[in-house]
Parts: sequence; C-alpha cells; structure tokens
Amino acid sequence: MFESIMWTYMKEEQTLLSNLLNSKLDVPDMEALYIVCHGSSYNAAMAISSFIAKYAKIRVYAYTPSNFMNTAISLQYENQETTYVLGISQTGTSSGVLNALECAKKDGFSILGITNEVDSPIDKMSNQTYYLNCGLENSNAKTKGYSSTLVLLMLFGLQLAQKKNTISDELYKEIKDELSNQVNDINNVIDQTITWCQNNQYGKDMDNLYVIGNGMNFATAMEGQLKLMETQCIPTMFNDIVEFSHGMHRSLNENSFILLINDGVDNDLVNKTFDYCQNKKYNVVMIDTMNHKDNKIINVNSYKHSHSILLITSVIQAISAFVPELNGTDPNRNANDDYTDWMETRVL
Repeated sequence: MFESIMWTYMKEEQTLLSNLLNSKLDVPDMEALYIVCHGSSYNAAMAISSFIAKYAKIRVYAYTPSNFMNTAISLQYENQETTYVLGISQTGTSSGVLNALECAKKDGFSILGITNEVDSPIDKMSNQTYYLNCGLENSNAKTKGYSSTLVLLMLFGLQLAQKKNTISDELYKEIKDELSNQVNDINNVIDQTITWCQNNQYGKDMDNLYVIGNGMNFATAMEGQLKLMETQCIPTMFNDIVEFSHGMHRSLNENSFILLINDGVDNDLVNKTFDYCQNKKYNVVMIDTMNHKDNKIINVNSYKHSHSILLITSVIQAISAFVPELNGTDPNRNANDDYTDWMETRVL
C-alpha cells in the first residue's frame, strides 16, 4: 500500500515548504493584482486572493485564462503603473496562461510569474518570477506544487503588506509562526489521515463525491473535488455550505460520498449538514478544526489567520492518494491523457 508516486511526493512537502517559508521575495508595490491560472493553480489563487487583499489592502482578482481574456473588462480601467498581472504555471508551459499573459503584456501591464521551472516560457515572459522550488512532480494530481503555491502566495501577500506598511511587525510574525506550525504538522496530519482511512476503509467503491467548504476553504473544496476526480477518475462536485441547499442536495443518495470542511466559518450550517447526512446514513466525513468528537470526523488544529488551509489540504491529499489504492487503481493511471495533447494544453 502507498507505493504510488503521488504518495512519495506528498511526504516531501514538509521539508520543501519549510525551506520556502524562509524565502525573501522581491515584491513590487501595487494597488491591484490580477491572477491568471488553470486547475489546481487557480484553486490556490482563489483560496489566497482574499488573504492578499486583506493584509496588503489591494484589489485582487483570480481568473482562468479564458475568463480573463473574455471577461476581465475591469483591467482596461486600471492604472498600468500600479496594476500587475500574475500568471501561475508549475511547468511554465500552460498555453492558456501564456496566451492570457501575452494579451496583458500587449496592453502595457507588467507581468509576474510563479513557476517551478527556470527558463520556462512563463519565466522568460515575466518581468519578475517567483519559483516554487518544489522539485520534480511527475504526477497528474499535483500535491507539492499546490501546497507550495499556497505558501508562496501567502508569503507574497505578507511581504507586500510589509512593503506597503499595512501590517504590523507583530501580526506579520504571528502569521508566519502560524504557517510554520502548520508546515511542521503536515506529516503527522497525513499519517493520522491514512490511519483513519485504513480503520474506516474510507472510499471503498467510491464512484462520486461532493466536497463542501466555505470562506477561504471554499477553494479548498474546489481542490478537493479536483484531486479525487484526477486520482479516482469519477464525477465530483464542489459547493459552499450555503449554496449546497439550493439544488445540489437533491442529488444525494445512499451511494453519495460527502466531504465537509469545517474551519469555523458557518459552523452551525456545516454541523447541521453533517447531522443530516449522518441521519440519512450517507457516506459523510468532516474535516474539522473545532475539535468535535465523532468517528466520522478528521480533526486538525485550528489556525485563525490562514483557516488551517495547509492542514486541511494535507488531509484531502492523503485521501486522494488512499482511495484509488484501496480500490486497486493507480492514481496516476492513463485516463484520456491524450486529450491534453489533442487540445495543445502545453507549449513544447
């Protein structure tokens, strides 16, 4: 059990993120930031955009490349000297991101890049590049790259806030310590999650999944549904806890798997949904920071500024590695892999 390449990468995260937390970034002053990215990178950008806005006190927007090129009309009314466009691509070769950045560059905006690859197309296009330094990740379902993107974006926001004098030294240190404590706890959380999954045989014959979050961890729900979709190759959905009762709940049945995220945001609604699904005997599990006790709850420590996002993400990554192996499948197996070549998703 757990011989997959995805599992190997997950166990490298703690060391990589500890090193990344010590990075000093060259962050330009700005009043607005437009972030453009695909997939897991987009989920990370959605998760951290409000964090950057809160502490650096700037406008922050996250777009997929197509949405950016077709609907980011507000960019036309921004000051080019104080507005930056940030593209994220772990490989540096995502054609959609590169096309979007090229459009922004032609319109006169400065380009920032986040990537793992030096001298990649996105690195060469960017006025300033920030490196994930997460090493090789030859797996379709990214774990190291996703967690590194979360940390790098939070560092970007904190160091921009320092530059703009919108955060006190005390609060800066408090948040950095919070992130460091989370990173130090990642391997324990992964091990505890796998033990819980083994004891409960969680995900046996899973053929669909709902992941429900809220607030900062709404985007974690997005990443959760994507990770299980990628590794288990099944239909998955995400929503926030308020919207879930506006239609999606009607598709629940005894074969449904529901993964709830409770970081304290709308705690009562999450708990009511958990109790409802328990009463219906649905396959419900809750990742919880509120220290509730139940055999269907996976507890992680609570961190108020970052909403425990690194630990909740680690639980989801561990589940994403466990479920396909429990069901006898390789999480990195071929599943329409030729589609990305057909669509020319990456530049050569």
